[in-house]
Amino acid sequence: MIDCHVHLQPHGQKPPMTIARIEEYVRVAESRGVERICITEHLFRFEEASNMLYGWWDDDPDPTLGAMVKQYWGDHVSGSVADYVRVTEEAKRAGLPVLLGLEMDWIHGREDVLRKFLAPYDWDIVLGSVHYIGAWGFDDTRFLEQWKIRDVATAWADYAALVRELALTGLADALSHPDLPKVFGHRPSDETPLHDAILEGAHSTGTAIELNSNGLRKRCAEIYPSLPLLARAYEYDLPITLGSDAHTPDRVGANFDDLADWARAAGYEEASFFEARKRQVYAIPARDPANTADAAHSDAHSGAST
Repeated sequence: MIDCHVHLQPHGQKPPMTIARIEEYVRVAESRGVERICITEHLFRFEEASNMLYGWWDDDPDPTLGAMVKQYWGDHVSGSVADYVRVTEEAKRAGLPVLLGLEMDWIHGREDVLRKFLAPYDWDIVLGSVHYIGAWGFDDTRFLEQWKIRDVATAWADYAALVRELALTGLADALSHPDLPKVFGHRPSDETPLHDAILEGAHSTGTAIELNSNGLRKRCAEIYPSLPLLARAYEYDLPITLGSDAHTPDRVGANFDDLADWARAAGYEEASFFEARKRQVYAIPARDPANTADAAHSDAHSGAST
């Protein structure tokens, strides 16, 4: 299997992005039967993205939320995207089974800037994620109090509109953790509107849906996305990718047997990965009874959810 969602840096930390660090991830991946990994560092880690997108949070009418995001993005910049691309490409040339990717935050109203940021580099995969509704980082514990004063159904509807908007741009190859608002257990009585929006957007552009095992570690205690959404994605003939959302080496390929079971329960027998932005397909293997390592313990990430 292929882990299509891997980060080299935990939230709140800045270990150097080096070939030696990539090798740590590869060793764990190989021990879990994961054949390749896609390095997909967060957009906000890079100086270029910070400079190009600076101030987007001021679009939110709540200056407190804007200030919180400004500080978070400022605290997490750790280097140049050009250096990140260079190191990952060097690892590929050295024979390591890695692919070059990015987790791209969708920022409403900044499509042209995001497109310009992506353009200079030969990505294998771009993951599209929505982590913000305005400047509300709804999946971050720093913003948890907002859930007490917001209507859950409205929050889900706002999120759905953003995911649909993201999918329709065609900027992303896969939609990451597509029902992320469930992370802390806040769920509306009817999740169908979110499912409709995601499926409409993804179907129009052929964007893949990511199965992400990180949800099993969160309060929602469930894989992203839910099985009803995944089953409908199968009916729409949408491709899927598998991802651990690892931020430390021990999490690579975690709970991949669970992801495979989840995919098969929805009808899938194949999963995808991307190389040079071209989709490749492989058969989902049967569960390996000998693979009992699920790395259920938490990685350090200082409050952020994904």
